[in-house]
Amino acid sequence: MTNAKENVPFDPGNFPALLEFLPAYLHQDFAEEYDSASDALKSFLSEAGADEIRDVREEWTRLRIGFQGRPLEEIGAALERLGSAWLPEDEAELKTVDEILTRAEAGYS
Repeated sequence: MTNAKENVPFDPGNFPALLEFLPAYLHQDFAEEYDSASDALKSFLSEAGADEIRDVREEWTRLRIGFQGRPLEEIGAALERLGSAWLPEDEAELKTVDEILTRAEAGYS
């Protein structure tokens, strides 16, 4: 799996904040605990500090840019390698995460 923009292999180690966030909130039981990925993200936002939120948002943005224009399955595979059990069903789910993180960070600016 390579990053489309830079044409380099995808390395989960380049996303330490996502490596902490994704398995902690989007784990195998997230749907039972939170109902949706959006609700899990909102729970994270209510518990995390401004620096953690900024780091997750920056890494999420880098991930999204790196996989822009690639098949949904490829970003799903990247999310799995980052420890997520959530596999987005469509681009709209990913955009919802984008929007929630953007609004959250704006609240701290």
